[in-house]
Amino acid sequence: MGTEAIQGMAINLLRVNDMKVDVNVFCNLQNLRLLQLNHVKLGGGCEYLLRKLTWLCWHGFPLSFIPDGLYGENLVAIDMRHSNLRQVKNSKVPSTIVRLKNLQDLSLCGCKGSNSATLPSRLMSWLLPRKTPNPTNLLPPSFHGLNRLTSLLLSDCNLSDDALPRDLGSLPSLTKLELDRNSFQSLPAGLSSLLRLKGLRLDDNTRLQTIPALPRNLDVLQASNCTSLERLPDISVASRMRLLYIANCPKLIEAPGLDKSKSITDIDMEGCYDISNTLKNSLHKGCFSGMVLPGNEIPALFNYKNEGASILFKLPEFDGRNLKGMNVCIVCSSHLEKKQTKSITIKLTNHTKGFTKDCRKVAVNLVKSCEDHLWQGHISNKSFQLDSEDEVELIVDCRNTMTVKKTGVYLVYEQEEAKLKAKRGLDSDDEAGSSCDNLVLAKRLRIETSPQIIEENMDVA
Repeated sequence: MGTEAIQGMAINLLRVNDMKVDVNVFCNLQNLRLLQLNHVKLGGGCEYLLRKLTWLCWHGFPLSFIPDGLYGENLVAIDMRHSNLRQVKNSKVPSTIVRLKNLQDLSLCGCKGSNSATLPSRLMSWLLPRKTPNPTNLLPPSFHGLNRLTSLLLSDCNLSDDALPRDLGSLPSLTKLELDRNSFQSLPAGLSSLLRLKGLRLDDNTRLQTIPALPRNLDVLQASNCTSLERLPDISVASRMRLLYIANCPKLIEAPGLDKSKSITDIDMEGCYDISNTLKNSLHKGCFSGMVLPGNEIPALFNYKNEGASILFKLPEFDGRNLKGMNVCIVCSSHLEKKQTKSITIKLTNHTKGFTKDCRKVAVNLVKSCEDHLWQGHISNKSFQLDSEDEVELIVDCRNTMTVKKTGVYLVYEQEEAKLKAKRGLDSDDEAGSSCDNLVLAKRLRIETSPQIIEENMDVA
């Protein structure tokens, strides 16, 4: 195979006992574009040969900083997870990262200065108590110039407050930011300026106390296991947020704006024991695909309640109202660890009309715990077409992944839902002083408040 053919291919040299490769192997591949050198050491100065790369994956990169010559203007993606990096730039050449004007994806997960990989050092690390390493200054003081960066992955880098550049909000193209398992107590206030950010992950930041104002277009916020977190920012500012996962934040007291959100479909607040009953009662009225909250009793507002995983009830006269659907709530405890999938199947039998249907599409992240929790989900009436005075039986099947102790049903009528949406809209406008056009606002309400119903994969039994 000729050199020209090889230049169009990716070179993949995976770890073989931390093998060392002579730099001369690249001498005839000066137009190489894709290179993967996981846990590989190169002998000699190689960086000048790699300036035309567009994609560089080098897990276990052996040096403490990225040589100046590797900062090629053509690089679109850099993946250097679990490396020895202490700095992404050479301190003697502070402007090197500015040249990465085309960079779109940067992953430095696990880069916190690895210890020696020799067998004696590994044995000592297993025998001696583990110590938390000192926070690193991995990042440059500024992100200026990285205007095309869309994905920034900095999980498990032991970053402190000072290690995050103050101009974090100056990344105009950023859509994905992962900062879980770090050592900071707060985040730069410029976070709200990331107008294209869709996903923000902050899981397992045990020192994190506050989160600044959120970007308005944020779609997903994950901040589970933040055991020092006391307050969330105003959730209603992120008017397009669908998923909120903040499980196991035992000090969390306030979640302002959560009860006014018109877009959230899934909430996980497992282990957030200090949130107010007022907030919980407000959430129970919402039509969510799935929601997990602390609790061991079916809320009082639920029309029908029963012990165990089934409930038989007769619908009332609708008196001219249209039944939108029903909220199903269960008191449950988990048998399985979080990494294992827990599923819920809701079977509904209409004894009056003589048919049975199953709703499938519920995944629950409830961990194995001695504490009871509430799971709640909304079922639309579009597929069931329940009428007044129908006799209905509902059974919750968790396939041996959870124990269902109590079951409740809350009927949701279209008029009541419309009133709740209108109230939320008015409250938001009053607080924000909104001057939006009424027609535009009404259209936005119709789009953003449509619940992600869970009967998409219905089967007739």
